Amino acid sequence: MSAPLQGLIVALVVAFSLLYSTWRLLSARLRIRVLDLLARIPGLRDTAAFAALRARAVARLAAACGACAPAPKSAASRKQTPGALRRS
Repeated sequence: MSAPLQGLIVALVVAFSLLYSTWRLLSARLRIRVLDLLARIPGLRDTAAFAALRARAVARLAAACGACAPAPKSAASRKQTPGALRRS
């Protein structure tokens, strides 16, 4: 493989990684805004992948913190925790 081709492949991988990590760190609200902006591109809105991505973002926004597990009422004491050292 030639050096310019390798450089191009590395640049594409880095750009994809940057986009992916940015997408994963965005909040659901910002993801929907980005998807709304991308929907203006002709033909993109009608694709199945775009519709699935938007549906997932909307579902995540609708779930909000209700999808999280509830916090425990109180922390277990060390005597109740298996494998913990005994307190005297």
